[in-house]
Amino acid sequence: MDDLKRYFVPTPHGEVSLVFDRLARAEVLAIVHGAARRSLQLKPWAERGAVLVELPGHGQAPMIEAKVEVWAAAFQAALRQLWAAQPITLVGESLGGVIALHMEAERRILLDPPMEPTPAVAHEIRYGNVAPWLQPLITSDYWSLLDSQDQRVEAVCASNGNLPQAARDRLSAHPNVDYGEIAGGHVLLDDNPQAVLQLIQKRSPGRD
Repeated sequence: MDDLKRYFVPTPHGEVSLVFDRLARAEVLAIVHGAARRSLQLKPWAERGAVLVELPGHGQAPMIEAKVEVWAAAFQAALRQLWAAQPITLVGESLGGVIALHMEAERRILLDPPMEPTPAVAHEIRYGNVAPWLQPLITSDYWSLLDSQDQRVEAVCASNGNLPQAARDRLSAHPNVDYGEIAGGHVLLDDNPQAVLQLIQKRSPGRD
């Protein structure tokens, strides 16, 4: 898409990197990728009209304080600077889902969220695939964050994802969660984009 560009948006919490086209949109689909990924790995989603939010210190995004709540505040500010009134659907992949829990949107979808440390994450750290500054963010327990939500979220686990069955059961029974599963591995935006797209296009019970 010729109109697809990268933009750097200053916010009180630091500069945010976004990739999107400048076509007018009545509503915003914003995607926050997972740890150790880059926004342009999700270029097909931007070509469908999504706004790609790049994690600080990833790809071309400037580094800001490495706390999920700071990143979330910066992302929220950037999105609202550009789209002050449009409804937002926020899709968070892995760590991006945790960040989404700190943000406000009309709809929030968490894809295979890392609610607790897992052996898969420990393996990536052991073999040096995760930068030291990023490790605390992906080895934290985020259940209390989910408990504190005052708006329901949609959480979708991958059939071959990272969370153990006990954590999936806890997630599926959580009062703040509409739960589902999608076939594929942990990176569902790559592994099963069609199923994710169908989920995004589907209106949840109680939505107009």
